[in-house]
Amino acid sequence: MAELFPRLRHVCDLDAAYLREYSGLHDAYDGTIADLSPAGVASSLAALGGPTLPDAHDEAQLAATENAMRTRFGRLSQHRWDPWVHVEGLDLSPYDRPYADAAHRAQARARHLSRWPDAVDNAVEALDELSAPVAAMFLPAVRGLSSAVRDEDGADGRRGLAALDRLADHLTRATNEGDPAPGLGREDLAALLGCEDRVPVDLDELAALAESEYDRMREIRHDAAARLDHTATDPAERTDRVNARIRADHGTFPEIIADTQAEVAKAARFVRERRLLPLVDEGCVVEPSPPARTWASGRVSWIAPWETQGHSLFHVTGPSVAWSPDDHQAWLDRFNRPAMAVMAVHEIGPGHCSHALMMGQVDNPVRRTLWSELFFEGWAHYAEEMMWEAGYQDDTPRYQFGMAQEAMIRTVRVQAVLGIHTGALTLGDAVELFERRAFLAGPAARAEALRAVWEPTCIRYTWGKVLMRRLRAQAESAWGADFSLERFHRELMAFGSPPVGIVAAAMGIDHATAPFGSCGARS
Repeated sequence: MAELFPRLRHVCDLDAAYLREYSGLHDAYDGTIADLSPAGVASSLAALGGPTLPDAHDEAQLAATENAMRTRFGRLSQHRWDPWVHVEGLDLSPYDRPYADAAHRAQARARHLSRWPDAVDNAVEALDELSAPVAAMFLPAVRGLSSAVRDEDGADGRRGLAALDRLADHLTRATNEGDPAPGLGREDLAALLGCEDRVPVDLDELAALAESEYDRMREIRHDAAARLDHTATDPAERTDRVNARIRADHGTFPEIIADTQAEVAKAARFVRERRLLPLVDEGCVVEPSPPARTWASGRVSWIAPWETQGHSLFHVTGPSVAWSPDDHQAWLDRFNRPAMAVMAVHEIGPGHCSHALMMGQVDNPVRRTLWSELFFEGWAHYAEEMMWEAGYQDDTPRYQFGMAQEAMIRTVRVQAVLGIHTGALTLGDAVELFERRAFLAGPAARAEALRAVWEPTCIRYTWGKVLMRRLRAQAESAWGADFSLERFHRELMAFGSPPVGIVAAAMGIDHATAPFGSCGARS
């Protein structure tokens, strides 16, 4: 397991729940919950920093993460308005994944549960800036945490459930009394987006980038529709007709789970045969989301870089039993077969799970532990189009259609985030935006709009993908005849999940010139 030197340990303490699960820091954080009370956060921030590291890249990556912690929890006080940093700390479901023997995980889970009352007290004290829509969004997740408590948990379980009731009451009050129209504002939004990656942030340029990417993906989608439907002459009519057929192409929710599992295996075979990445996750298990994670439509928990056993899990959230038949159907439409083929690539291979396997080969504690969200989401979103360019599922344009459509949804996230957090859009406006420009309906559109309110960094998909494609174009220019996708991906992954702004220099390609976003895409 990881042996963290003090400066690295301090930067991990504020993000302990995430790094326990996704970097595998079980020795350091199993059975613990970070103190995210105002005083606890202040103490952790004061501990950041230390001697300069001898390796310039490691120093740059660690310093960038420290800056991100100071921005998120210092300047922006994320622990005061974001329930997820507290809910993630309470969640017991990571102990269900077999990263260690059952006895070890059971003991860690019991210690963790015993800390729920104190953690809830800290959360209630901290969460004094909860907005109404975000509180309502996370109330089911808080209530869902209770399903992990068992009869055999005894007194600790009863105390834990009582604590959850206090947290649920706090979120209920915020649902009724909180700010109905929250937003960070331009300056704080730019600070949040730029705090970790050493790339310049210009909100107007991000808006233009997203619109350009939307238009590019729309043309790829139109091309796929033309290949799928030869009867209509009007491109818009043809694409709408194909879209209706694509959205309806799914089974029941259990069948969606089974079909997605098959897509995981199919993508892994293609990555291995085309040698697109040295390692690909072939053992990920697809299953319904546990109750504490139903706030997300899909979420992956991968074999972490510091782990030595177990398998990844990809959780998919089914429709709520409380929904109307129309909303139930609209939610399942989101998980149509082409969309889930794309999601399997993004989440498992060569996306997140395979990226984590590659990080596990890095013999360096900084690079093996820390994650840039812009890098790892950019990589996974880049992988979706890269697979199509490499010929994945080219016997039918259905993957092409799904890939372009999913990418268009990500670009609309950029528009929604910028609109909501600068005051140009209301939550209702954002819902309508996802319905009109991202082809979503009912709860699927509302879930995306709520995510834009709660998680403004969700613009990282489109932004990160474009930056990743720029890196590839730079590598092509610098390496010439020696360029290959295998080499580019291998050398890129050797740095783990670093700040995007320092990767080109680390790879020795920052002197190369290439048009922003140029990629030689397949026509």
